[in-house]
Amino acid sequence: MKILVTGSHGRVGGNLVKRLLDQGHDIRGFVYPGDASRAGKWADVDEVEIVEGDLRDFEAVSRAVEGVDAVYHLAAAFASPHSNIEYLQINGLGTLHLLEAVREKVPQLQRFVYACTEAIYWKVEESGRLFEKPISEDMVSATHAMPYFLTKWIGEELVMNYGAQYGLPCVVCRFATIFEPSEFLTEDGVPKFCALRPVLGRLRRAKNPTGEQRAQCAALEKAWAEGARVLISRCPDGRSFKQEWADVRDIALGLALALERDDAIGEAFTLGGLRIVWADDVPQIAQRLGVGYAEATMPAPNFFEFDRTKAQNLLGYRAEHDLWSTLNAALAMRAGKKTDVVPTGVRYG
Repeated sequence: MKILVTGSHGRVGGNLVKRLLDQGHDIRGFVYPGDASRAGKWADVDEVEIVEGDLRDFEAVSRAVEGVDAVYHLAAAFASPHSNIEYLQINGLGTLHLLEAVREKVPQLQRFVYACTEAIYWKVEESGRLFEKPISEDMVSATHAMPYFLTKWIGEELVMNYGAQYGLPCVVCRFATIFEPSEFLTEDGVPKFCALRPVLGRLRRAKNPTGEQRAQCAALEKAWAEGARVLISRCPDGRSFKQEWADVRDIALGLALALERDDAIGEAFTLGGLRIVWADDVPQIAQRLGVGYAEATMPAPNFFEFDRTKAQNLLGYRAEHDLWSTLNAALAMRAGKKTDVVPTGVRYG
């Protein structure tokens, strides 16, 4: 198959392209000119054709879809130097450009796979994330924060409606927050999600701290001096933080399955599978890395996981990586060893 991958050189795109190449597909990568620092990622691979273009340019998008059999739309403005208006143009209008282009140029399109985000489950009006039961695909919030969350939801709505109205074989994959092993560790060599240093830094910088904040800062300063480098974070009610992520290699797996499974057409799936409970896992991380750990109550809750039933049953998706395989890959990459991960590289460089 000839497959167009927008964002082919990014965190997810690079690992998806690797998987698709291993399966024997030919790839056309659509690369944003402002992301030129990563444009050489597939320069020496004959099976990857690189096309530069901007999703806001309909003519460039139309040229990119010519002759392809399937489209993975991964590219988006994210943590990028763009205004809210530009976010909507890139993530919303850019998605519309792709849909119109394939409708016009690719009548025999076999699949259009859209990358969305877990953030469509988060409510703007709520602080933190607290879900008493696993999040299923029908629990989309009625409100979405600008710029990224809302504009990605708009893109999903466009994709699903084009599937219903025009019969495009569309699939939506909503990503849990992604762990990419080369970005997993801090300068202290510990996982970013439970690192003590940034929490301690925020407390040190607090203006007009409350008595409670001063006491917490003092306790964490003492723990740091005694060798603590990771933190068990707790919700305001005392429960341990709990969150579900996804290793980038599992995201690539789920996306590949969306191309293969006909039952996936017209459906949206959450791709997660890497569940962490701080109180259970942080002490084990500390032991593995030879550091101490501390505990602290956070001002907002973080307590959720995903219901994987739909992804398992219709997509055949089962995550292959857990916290320890991600950590092992991260440590190997930090040591300069070769792994099966395509590193992200510098964005917008």
